Amino acid sequence: AVDLSPIAIERSRDAARRQGVEDMIDFRVMNAEALDFPNDSFGLICGDGIIHHLDLDAAFAEVARVLEPGGRAIFREPMGHNPAINLYRRLTPAERTDDEHPLVLRDLDVAQRYFGQVRARCFHVSVLGAIPFRDTRAFPYMHRALDAADRALMRAIPPLRAWAWLMVMQLSEPRLHTARP
Repeated sequence: AVDLSPIAIERSRDAARRQGVEDMIDFRVMNAEALDFPNDSFGLICGDGIIHHLDLDAAFAEVARVLEPGGRAIFREPMGHNPAINLYRRLTPAERTDDEHPLVLRDLDVAQRYFGQVRARCFHVSVLGAIPFRDTRAFPYMHRALDAADRALMRAIPPLRAWAWLMVMQLSEPRLHTARP
């Protein structure tokens, strides 16, 4: 587990301890734009909501460098096209950091400079309508129904995926291995 924040690393360590897996994880305070790992160190890299805080070129270059040939990197990131979500972000600045830049579809072009294969799936457009009901018994049913509607709509109308809240991207076939010790 890597994070720039020592506090986040401690929280991760505590969560791993509660799950009984702390001894299986190496926790490090580290900048993801300058990873202190040798080339080809990992077969799988996963991240949740980190790429949108980083310089994309620096982050993707480092992921490509430390990813083994044949390896994969998978990231779940917020997207920045939906006007309603962007309004919410503007109305809740205390929940944001200065370095945030939710991803847009053209950011996949940056990833393609560093990876031979870039795949992305987008999630949650209409499902956001269930959020006001999240504390009710109806929420799980609404969420499932709206999620199914989202999948069908995005298949039928591909440009709609730009309005999604989240993107899961899978990166493989790293192209760049900069010489770092």
